Amino acid sequence: MIHTTLLIRTKSKRTVVGSRYWTIEVPRKDITEYLKMRKALTEVSQGREDIPLTINENKYYRRNCTDDFLLIFITDIDENDRLINEKVETAAESIGRVIEKFPIKHIKETYDKIIAPFVHSRLKIALVGEGGVGKTTTLNLLMGKTPPKQYIPTIALAMETIENIHFANYSLVIWDFAGQERFRRLWKFYFKGADIVFLLTDSTLRNILISKDMYQMIRRDAPNVPIVVIANKQDKPNALDASIIERIIGAETHPMVAVDIAYRDAMLKILLTTAAKHVNVAVPDVPADELLRFIDEEDLEKEEELAPPTGN
Repeated sequence: MIHTTLLIRTKSKRTVVGSRYWTIEVPRKDITEYLKMRKALTEVSQGREDIPLTINENKYYRRNCTDDFLLIFITDIDENDRLINEKVETAAESIGRVIEKFPIKHIKETYDKIIAPFVHSRLKIALVGEGGVGKTTTLNLLMGKTPPKQYIPTIALAMETIENIHFANYSLVIWDFAGQERFRRLWKFYFKGADIVFLLTDSTLRNILISKDMYQMIRRDAPNVPIVVIANKQDKPNALDASIIERIIGAETHPMVAVDIAYRDAMLKILLTTAAKHVNVAVPDVPADELLRFIDEEDLEKEEELAPPTGN
């Protein structure tokens, strides 16, 4: 995880601006120690900038933006060196071009938007279940929106997406799959590209048995993708308890009433805990809505405009 970025004046060693994406605080003494070690390394590394250094369980990557500006990415110690070096190099080149055109005041004011496309990675979550179990309603719950009063099937292109939820330096991309049987043959093409699958059932025995078959299908088509089961419509008279559903399907199951806004905190916590487990970070003891950020559509469009080419 990239949890901090810094833009530093090379000569004065003063931080011009920075960003923090997680609860980890980097003390100034660690930055000072890193800059000292970087100078010693530079003297013997023949100009190489791609060698990260570890300071107190954080890893530091750097690139010069210009002769007078240094960009630093700070990550946990498990990050992939090649991947982060590519990100910081591309970001430094982009910031260098901005520095040549605009005053430092502009850099400070727009830094978060400039750096975001180079820091964020996508975490893809597939939301599946039979038609009518409440997948779109669950998405509305996540976003804090009023749930629809009547069921409208998700049929446009067999899939809808939500991608304006940010977790640390990750953008969560949620695929809401159409649940009608005629679309299920398409699912397997998406499962293999997903990082996590959320399987929704409506808590009736009939749908639970259908969901069990879906669970086994996902396990077959994407054996390494973690599956989170959500037992929706727990408020209905014929709903089975989540503990029973868990034993029928054979996977940990979370109770949910997606039409009740009171369940939003529980859904946010499930999403946060699952995402954090996937990227191997511990979740601090703070409310989930303090760690998940919801980006409005206008800001999302600006980030996409600033994003570097994918090469595809």
